[in-house]
Amino acid sequence: MSKLNPYKKLVFQNIENALSDLNAEDKGRYFICNCPECNKHEAFMYKNNKHFIQCNRENHCGSRMMLDFHEKGEMSVYEQKIEKQYPNLTTQQRQSLDWSNRVFSYAKNYFKSEALDNGYRGLSKQTTRGFVADLQDEAIMQHVFQKAEPLLNKNYANNSWMCKRNLIFPLYGEDNTLDRVLLRSSIDESLDPKEIQLIFNPSKETRDFFMDIPQDAENVVVSESILDALSFREIDKNVGIMALTGATKTRQIKDYLAKHKGQFADKHLLIAMDDDQAGWKATRDIVNTIEDAGVGENWSVFDYTSEMKDANENLQQNRKAFIKTYNRMAARTKQHERVMAIEHEP
Repeated sequence: MSKLNPYKKLVFQNIENALSDLNAEDKGRYFICNCPECNKHEAFMYKNNKHFIQCNRENHCGSRMMLDFHEKGEMSVYEQKIEKQYPNLTTQQRQSLDWSNRVFSYAKNYFKSEALDNGYRGLSKQTTRGFVADLQDEAIMQHVFQKAEPLLNKNYANNSWMCKRNLIFPLYGEDNTLDRVLLRSSIDESLDPKEIQLIFNPSKETRDFFMDIPQDAENVVVSESILDALSFREIDKNVGIMALTGATKTRQIKDYLAKHKGQFADKHLLIAMDDDQAGWKATRDIVNTIEDAGVGENWSVFDYTSEMKDANENLQQNRKAFIKTYNRMAARTKQHERVMAIEHEP
């Protein structure tokens, strides 16, 4: 950084790659982007000056950066970050991770999707946007698997059973790099199992839970799957969500809650695992951590509508009852009745 130019320079191949890498959201006269310095989604770039980006968190970051565009020979900002943080990745793996991140980010924000636009599993497109990318076609998925082969160490491109899984749920780590993806299908919903997970960063222990907590959220739901978590976001746009990627995968989310309990000091935690044996065990594990570590202002366990075992099923089958129960429980103070009950389940 020279005295003549006090701004850090970021290099991209073109403006399209910049918008994708920075997870840009179109706000009319400007874009809201991820800040390359602090990773918070609070930087802005005006459309009449796409060579300049500034973080809006003046008291915490406030970084100002110039964007430079070169078609060839320069790594993207995302690839530069990956090279620094994960030196054990090969050049081919780093390029593959960069490509995957850009494609998934662009698809989430700009691809039209008949499935998502028509209310996939009871969720509006306003809720799913930002969390789900619909790549729509087996041929596109085949190309994705070809590009991702260096990361996956396996070629799924000729596997029709995998290529039919067109819905991509990207999962990012604390450093905002792509860790793993969950795959589902709207092409063939009879596929079994319904959900497949793939690790996209083989150089580290990847995060195995989703998290999206608005700064002013009063309630945080901890659920068993991303679809269940988004079901709560569907009825409360400001609720914080944390979602496991399976009922047995509680270790990382428990560690995060205990390590970052200050983040939850003024939050009401609502535990919403599936109403079955695996869900009861996950609830016990998480509640024990909440109690032992003193996480959150208070907590409660969600009461499902009779004969329904998860949040997404509740949303689809009886939305009014689901909303009523959530509104009642969101204001409830600490209680233990449900935990005591599940300890005696078979």
